[in-house]
Amino acid sequence: MFHYFNTVENVYGEDKVPEYSRQAEPYSLPVKDSAGDSGYIKEGDIIITTEELDKVPDVEVSKKAVTPDSKKEEKKKKDDGKKSLHSYKLVSEYLKNGKKYEARNELSDLYFAETDKAGRIEIKNKLDELNAELVFSSKPSQDAFFYIVKPGDSLIKIASKFNTNYEFIVRINKKHRTSIRVGERLKILKGNVTILVDKSDFTLTLLLDGHFIKQYPVGTGKSDKTPEGKFVVDNKLINPVWYSPDGIYQFGDPKNVLGTRWIGFEDKEGLYGYGIHGTTEPDSIGKDMSNGCIRLTNENVEELFNYVKAKTKVVIQE
Repeated sequence: MFHYFNTVENVYGEDKVPEYSRQAEPYSLPVKDSAGDSGYIKEGDIIITTEELDKVPDVEVSKKAVTPDSKKEEKKKKDDGKKSLHSYKLVSEYLKNGKKYEARNELSDLYFAETDKAGRIEIKNKLDELNAELVFSSKPSQDAFFYIVKPGDSLIKIASKFNTNYEFIVRINKKHRTSIRVGERLKILKGNVTILVDKSDFTLTLLLDGHFIKQYPVGTGKSDKTPEGKFVVDNKLINPVWYSPDGIYQFGDPKNVLGTRWIGFEDKEGLYGYGIHGTTEPDSIGKDMSNGCIRLTNENVEELFNYVKAKTKVVIQE
C-alpha cells in the first residue's frame, strides 16, 4: 500500500539518509509560542534551506520500469517474422532439392516456434509425411544406417548393441516376424529418442535428437495433478496390474483403468508412481481426467511402447 507520508529512511534507505536528516529532530511545523512571537518563521526555526534541498537527489520512477518498450517489442516481432519467413523459404529450397532430412529438421524447429494452431497443424502434416519415409520406413535416410546380419545375431542382440528397441527395428523394417537371416540388411535408427509432453495442448511428441518424428493426443491429470519437470523411464509392462489407492486390480478388471500398456517413470522425491499408460476410457483423451498420469489410447500406447526403452528421458511442460 502506498503511504503519502514517509520517513526519510523509508525513502532513501537507512544507509543513504542525508546528513541533515540525521541531525534534525523529528519533523514538526513551527507554531506560535506563548511568549507572543509575531508568528513569522525565524532563522532558528528553519530545518533545511532551499539551497540544501536543491542538493537532495530526486527520487524518480524510471519510465522503463513501468512502461514496456513498444519499439523493442515491435522490432522483436518483425525479426521473428523475418526468421520464420526465411525458414519457410529454406524448407521450400530443401524440398525442391530433395533434402528431406534438412527440411524435416527445419520444420521441426518451426513447429515448436509456431503459436498459431492452424499453422501448427499444417506443419505437423508435412512432418508426418517426411517422417513416414525418413524414420518409419526401410528407405535409407540420414536418421539411420544399415546393418548386415551376422552369424549368431538376434534382434535383441542387435538392438542392445545399438542402444535401441528390437520392436523399433521390426517396425521400421516392416518385418512380420522376429526371425532374421544371415546377410539380411536392417535399417537401424541412430540418435537419441526422447519424449516431450505438452499439457497445454494435450500432446505427447516423440523426438529424435530433438526433432519431431511422431505425435499422439493424450489425457492428463485432473486439477493439475500431472507434475511438470524431467523424468526417466524406469519400467515397461504389458497388460499391467493397477495398484490403485483403493485396491489392486488385475488386467481386465473393469476397475483397472491402465489399459494395455504401462511405461513407468523413476520415482523422484515427492513424486511416486507416475507414468504413461493406455486407458479404458478413450473419451478422456484430450481432457484432464486422470489421477496424474499421461493417458493414450491403447492403440497409440502400444505403438509408443515399441519406440521407448528404460532410461528414455521424458519432459513434461505446461
